[in-house]
Amino acid sequence: MEWDRENDLLARACDELLEQNALLQQEIELLRAQLRRHPAGEMQIREAHRQMEELVETTRGCGPAPSAQHLEAAIY
Repeated sequence: MEWDRENDLLARACDELLEQNALLQQEIELLRAQLRRHPAGEMQIREAHRQMEELVETTRGCGPAPSAQHLEAAIY
């Protein structure tokens, strides 16, 4: 019984996190669209990509490095 209760709590927590993630992804897309409409937006996006690539190169050999995809997700 206790195991079922804990499993239900974990399942609800996971569902809530998935909902929050979906909302955050929508917000990110809206912010990205706003940034692209700004005159310097594309330049900022390119600069962020360049910085991510530099970071990935710098962290090679220093243990597990975050993937470029994870870094991009963090910036956007």
